[in-house]
Amino acid sequence: MKKTGLGLKIMIFTILLVVITAGILIYFSYITSYADLEKAIGERLEAIASTGALMIDGDLHDQIKGPEDADSEAFKKLQKVLRDIKKKNNINTPVYTFRREEGKVKFIVMTQSKPFIGDTYDIREEMWPALNEGKSNHTKIFKDENGVWISAYAPIFDSNGNISGILDVDIKLTTFQQQLQEKVNRLAIISIIILVLGILLSFLLSRRLVKNLRYLTDVTKKISTGMMDRSIKVTSEDEVGELAESLERMRVSLKLAMEMISEKEEE
Repeated sequence: MKKTGLGLKIMIFTILLVVITAGILIYFSYITSYADLEKAIGERLEAIASTGALMIDGDLHDQIKGPEDADSEAFKKLQKVLRDIKKKNNINTPVYTFRREEGKVKFIVMTQSKPFIGDTYDIREEMWPALNEGKSNHTKIFKDENGVWISAYAPIFDSNGNISGILDVDIKLTTFQQQLQEKVNRLAIISIIILVLGILLSFLLSRRLVKNLRYLTDVTKKISTGMMDRSIKVTSEDEVGELAESLERMRVSLKLAMEMISEKEEE
């Protein structure tokens, strides 16, 4: 069975080391980029919701009770406010307001042309700070049957400072995966470049190392057969160089010893 050469072992080890390192870097880059994008988008959306909620008259919001109020002046005024929020912030999804009722939230005002006042929606965990504490909040990235989303919620107050409802602003993350993939792709390209450089450097290093070791092996074989006139010359300043110096001292010592033995035999 043919033995695997030292140079090949060094190259294989280097390739594995670079590949593993690159894989770890890409993985952690993906996780970090995902979290950074999620945070940036969520905070931007929450800022939009908080600012937008200040534009909504809570007293008018309280006047809207059910589908029969779809043609009321209060609904029309608030719908216009929501549409302005959507337009000014370049939001490509509907904007809503909710009111908490009987363990759920009900749609009150929406930007769509066809109102659906009173339709219910399950309370998301991230809504509670806005509903109970009057604090804005945003979700992490979540998926449903309609796509990938981030939502932000902000409280709507009436003239007495009571929470009239919450404003819901959503962003459908159609470009999120694309942005994330672009970041990962850049790191992957850098990793490939590092891998190629690592292979090239390991090839050059292993070639030089194997060349010196083969030279030392050849010299020691000749010494073992009594050929001690050829000096050992390796200029590398590393362990191989130290080995060569030790072998050279051994060669000189053996040569002197052999000469002394020969002289005694002649006498």
